[in-house]
Amino acid sequence: MKTSSRLRLIVLAASLSPLLVFFACAAAGRPWFPHAAVLAAAAALAVSLLAAEAAVTGLAGPMASLASGIRRFIAADYKLEAVLPQAGWPEAGALISAVNRLMLELGAYRAFHLNQVVEERAKAQALLDTIGDAVLLLDDRNRLICSNAFALRLLGIRKAEPELELCALVRRKDFLPVLARIAASEENYLKMDVDVPGAEEEYAVTRNFRVTSRRFRLAGLARPGRVVVIRDVTVDREIESARETFFHMITHDMRAPVTSIQGYTQLLTEIVPQSPAVERCLLPIMRSARRLNGMIEDILNTIKLERGELKLKADGIDAGALCDAVFEVHEPLAAAKRIKLSAAPLPAKIRFRGDAALLERVLVNLVGNSLKFTPAGGNVALSCRAVAGEALFTVEDDGPGIPREKREEIFEKYSQLEEHKHMGLGLGLAMCRLAVQAHNGRIWVESEEGKGSRFMFVVPLTASGKGTE
Repeated sequence: MKTSSRLRLIVLAASLSPLLVFFACAAAGRPWFPHAAVLAAAAALAVSLLAAEAAVTGLAGPMASLASGIRRFIAADYKLEAVLPQAGWPEAGALISAVNRLMLELGAYRAFHLNQVVEERAKAQALLDTIGDAVLLLDDRNRLICSNAFALRLLGIRKAEPELELCALVRRKDFLPVLARIAASEENYLKMDVDVPGAEEEYAVTRNFRVTSRRFRLAGLARPGRVVVIRDVTVDREIESARETFFHMITHDMRAPVTSIQGYTQLLTEIVPQSPAVERCLLPIMRSARRLNGMIEDILNTIKLERGELKLKADGIDAGALCDAVFEVHEPLAAAKRIKLSAAPLPAKIRFRGDAALLERVLVNLVGNSLKFTPAGGNVALSCRAVAGEALFTVEDDGPGIPREKREEIFEKYSQLEEHKHMGLGLGLAMCRLAVQAHNGRIWVESEEGKGSRFMFVVPLTASGKGTE
């Protein structure tokens, strides 16, 4: 019989029993009639108690046991320690059986996924431990989530305490200022250098480390966490120093021959009768010599600016005349490549103090890069305007654009997009940034892949810059 039928019979019996007793007393005659109400009430109570006991035994009791079993299952981390016994009415037993099966399958499913998580974590840890850099993953409160063994050893962390911030765990004090700055910063990307003196027990000489940090998001974090990578760049620094020394020596030795080539080629253009054949021979020599001389200037300027050895020659600069000079130099090259080069007229005269030759090299590099990467039939536009007390120079092109993740990197020394590795030394934009910063300015690029780039830099209209003479 179904549970619903049983409940209906129990309710019906509890309802009819007082009436049946009352009518029985009435039929028994006068002696029983005065006690009919009392007997009916007693009968109702007895039947109700029996009905309640039946309901508890058949339904309420098994449901309470089921709820208790589910609570034990959750408390035991979703492990079914013992199958819940079937009890009560058949429907209750069927429910208990279904819940037993559900808990068994849920426990197996959870165990399977936990094993997968453990396996993936082991793979990730193995990958981290094979990396030669120190890698740390921090949560939104700068607490250590995970790291490789090299990071713990490098920073002197004996044991990762989950409740402590990273700076409280680090024992190697040389890294603390950088890590504290990372913890306090809201910037998406940070890069800093740390020099660890040779007095440290692990190193016989001073070591150079580069610390980079990038924010990331996890679903369980209220704010972004951080990935921190610490790389030993001591050898890289030595190689870079040797390369700069080599470049410095080579460029000094090349300067005189290149100047001679330019001078004598210019002299030939003046003394040899002009003809298409002469132009076809001499103009490429002039352009190549000019380009080589520009590369030499970039190398020397970059080295001097980095070392603080370049003194800016503070002259009065007319921004319009500066743009016109760069335009005149590059117009023949643009025409040869069938690129439309334009220089917008300035809305008003813009004058400021700075090193005219150095800023001209900046514009030459920017326009030259745009012409180099813009396809035939494209456009390159040079412009300048005054904005909030600054002179804003812009070079816009129809080139291939620059990926978002490379827009900062391209201003670093020897950095080039992979497809452009064969097209220069990777020093032009680095020199541009150093030169603009020397004028207390800043430089950046706005770009969209496939839709061109817009290189911009600003210099103050009032200040002449650092290290002027």
